[in-house]
Amino acid sequence: MSVPTSAEFHDEVKTAFIDSVFHGDLTFNLGKLIPSRRLGPEEISRMRAVYVPRGDTLSRAIATVRETGIVVLCANPGNGRRITAVNVAAGLELTPEWLVIDEDDVHASLHCKKRRTYLLNLQESAPEVLPALGRELAGYLARLREAGSCLIVLATEHELGTLDLAVQPEILKLRASDPREVFLAHLARWRSREECQAWAADDRIGGILSGASSQDAVRLTEHVHESGHRTPQEGIQEVLAAYHNWEKELRSWFETTQAPEQGYRRALLLSVAAMEGSSVTKVFAAADMLCAAVGIPHPLGRGLIGPGVNAHLQDVDAKYLNGQVKFTRPRYGVAVLDHVWEDRPFFKDHLTDWLRELRDDQPAAILRRLAMRHGLPDLVLETVQKWSGQDPERAVRMLTVAAMSDELGRAVRSRMYVWARNGNQESLHLVVAAVCGGPLADAFDRIAFTRLKHLAGRDSERVEASVLDALARLVTRPRLRVPTVMEIVKWVEAAGRARRTGLRAFVKLAALRSPEGRLVLMPHSTREETLIDTLADGWRATLRDPESADTAKKAAVVWLEEAVRGDADGEAICQVLAKACRSSMDVGVLAPLIWHWARTAPEDGVDRESLCIELMRRIGEADRLTSGISLLGAYDVEETIEWDS
Repeated sequence: MSVPTSAEFHDEVKTAFIDSVFHGDLTFNLGKLIPSRRLGPEEISRMRAVYVPRGDTLSRAIATVRETGIVVLCANPGNGRRITAVNVAAGLELTPEWLVIDEDDVHASLHCKKRRTYLLNLQESAPEVLPALGRELAGYLARLREAGSCLIVLATEHELGTLDLAVQPEILKLRASDPREVFLAHLARWRSREECQAWAADDRIGGILSGASSQDAVRLTEHVHESGHRTPQEGIQEVLAAYHNWEKELRSWFETTQAPEQGYRRALLLSVAAMEGSSVTKVFAAADMLCAAVGIPHPLGRGLIGPGVNAHLQDVDAKYLNGQVKFTRPRYGVAVLDHVWEDRPFFKDHLTDWLRELRDDQPAAILRRLAMRHGLPDLVLETVQKWSGQDPERAVRMLTVAAMSDELGRAVRSRMYVWARNGNQESLHLVVAAVCGGPLADAFDRIAFTRLKHLAGRDSERVEASVLDALARLVTRPRLRVPTVMEIVKWVEAAGRARRTGLRAFVKLAALRSPEGRLVLMPHSTREETLIDTLADGWRATLRDPESADTAKKAAVVWLEEAVRGDADGEAICQVLAKACRSSMDVGVLAPLIWHWARTAPEDGVDRESLCIELMRRIGEADRLTSGISLLGAYDVEETIEWDS
């Protein structure tokens, strides 16, 4: 099963996110997505360029955080909470990083690195974890102060009431910025100052902005940009019609096509809306599928007689250009589907079934958008369940984007949690594992780890293999390398099937190499103290467990070879293996392994004896029963064993 981890997918997600957070919770074709927890300089710079603060809110928030280490930005979504939070972080000259709370481990979700502004949007967290989160905040704030970091909470008044706060932070209530200023700030990304002023000065634009929200102001800006017109005199009517979702035009069109003989024309309209950008063949095939599904007669002669392609398309305000079918009006397809969805509720099931049967990605994106726009997570979730057994790759793409969106994300991630813990549909478990190994983990690592942990406990070899594959992909990402190893070691220290999966995962990843040939888990230097300690725990567990011991020993020999050949930091390897010995039982496993590795290796001029002596010395010092005693005297130089010969 392929997973959406390509550069193109990440770029699409990243662009959608940057655009969506410019001025509060906005709706785009992919939803508001977070490609990584940490925002880079480019994102911050663009968000600062279009920020329109209201009054002294920004300066008050910065001052509050400097004094207390925390501030709550309280408002309903759409009032600029995100962009204000990022600008507060920029004003503090600290790197902004998003937090998402894991249902299984609130404490582990509260990251604490130096010089960070952590942003916590309570809308992203399941309501049942909020009381526990409130009780954790006092201790978390103390840790943040020690690290020179701080916290900004985005919340509604209702969410604040469920936090069960042990500390009382300063609460700043946000009000939406002047929509006219928002419009001008965003339009300035594409138009000159004179052109921006001309659009803002138009009475019809001013009438919309006078009662608009921040999101509406940004949406209006997009319509101006997409129209391509430089001044309102050139295209104000088109911009206004698109802003109002072409409702007047569509209502009139459907009123004139009510006769039964107009059925094919309506089917073609929906087909272009669902397949816009596709070939003529695909568009007309989709129209035929819809006709068959709802009993609409096809045109006589099946195209041999009657109008040609261009005439049919002209009937629905579309055209055929450069091999693609497109509407002549911007965002018209989206408006068509919205109109049908809202005006014909009795047709929704037929429309949904038809869209699910179309094999292209465009219909999948439409289903997601309908779910996002109308707050219907089940529309996506039921689609994923259907596709998981038929077209798992599409199911993975669908679930990934929905799980990372503002509109549906929390509900979708919660259902993924239920599926991972309680479901019995193996194909669905495979899809969830693939999603958790994809871009979702870049933004919601704890969320991904928890679902993989529950999947690791399932009694299915196929699901276990999918979990191992997801972990192998996560551990190759620099930011997720250490957290992934730490998660695996947690499983190893637990009980049940998850422990077995954890043991297998550690041994598999210990032998995993990057495209450049480097062992992925190998510490780069002794400065990676957390990784070294975690690896020591993993080696200790896998070398002691009867099921994983033989494979772990072979993997450990590969690590020793890397060290003596100079392909890895020898001192770091020494620290890992020495720290893996914490008892006489550990010594009894590792010391013979090292000794026989050094004694049975081929005569190739590589000095293995020096590393062997050094490791024996450190292991002897680590064992309280033999501290200071060399272990080399315990072995016969002629003794060998079969497993590493």
